[in-house]
Amino acid sequence: MGSANPDNCVAMATGQVRAAQALRDDLLAALFPHSGSAPSELLQSRVKLKLKSLTLGIERALLKSGPEQHQSWNMLSESGLLREGALVDFALSRIAEDKLQNALQSVVKSSVLNQLPVVLLGHSNERLAAIARTLLHAEHVAATDDAILYHRLDSELLHLLCWRVVAALLECQAADADTLSNAANALLAEHHNDLNPLAIARKVVFFLGPEYRVSMRDPRSSGLLLFVAWMDRDYDLGCDFILRLIGGGHVAPLLLLLKGQETETDTALEIVIALRSAFGNSDMPDIRDAYLALDPIEARVAIETWRENFRL
Repeated sequence: MGSANPDNCVAMATGQVRAAQALRDDLLAALFPHSGSAPSELLQSRVKLKLKSLTLGIERALLKSGPEQHQSWNMLSESGLLREGALVDFALSRIAEDKLQNALQSVVKSSVLNQLPVVLLGHSNERLAAIARTLLHAEHVAATDDAILYHRLDSELLHLLCWRVVAALLECQAADADTLSNAANALLAEHHNDLNPLAIARKVVFFLGPEYRVSMRDPRSSGLLLFVAWMDRDYDLGCDFILRLIGGGHVAPLLLLLKGQETETDTALEIVIALRSAFGNSDMPDIRDAYLALDPIEARVAIETWRENFRL
């Protein structure tokens, strides 16, 4: 700095810090809006359908009834017992996951047999191969049977929702108290993660060696769930939170997550293109410029802020 006045240098540095903080705050406000505007009718409808699937699946398991039965829904929805923040977050995560899966599958359909879960079926480590088989089975079940969506709930959340369904069914006189209580205890006792694809994906990522890191960093080669599980292992944000981030309609969070891992520019843009329908019609030249302007260290600092302040 030569002979510059130290006071001026301090003032300049302070100004730079304040500008950086203001830019960070503006970015966070854009990524995590706290406006009072109501969500779209489409989003409300999708959340309602997911919550309805949750309660229907639990009800069918308790009553051993067919899919036409749904006696608890009206009472639970009208009483507000399905407005639990964690339940809504779970529904939003599944909506984001569905959207991202659909976008990705339209791009990689022809190369799905080369994706990492399929490749791992022949792995020399039998435990890893078995986990890969379980992952593929869970992905298939999750994609074809929304009625067992409740298997993907955390144990605490399933416990909460299960007993609310029991209470509603008792009010409807759908069954006697002993029958419902026994069925609820059996359902909770049998709950495990073998039908939760994200839980299995986290296990796969845990056991995979460094030779698979390049594959895991690209959803076209790893599949969406291993890609998200790898991001979670790196950033400790939680898989559902990451799904909401990258499936929420804004491309900025995905760019920051990719830059934080120092993903090569062309690869990062190809990933955005693969998931493009989840973000609308983004201007790719602008996205390239924005990605090039990002700094990996600053990206990870911003992500650290998400973990501290915004993870739900």
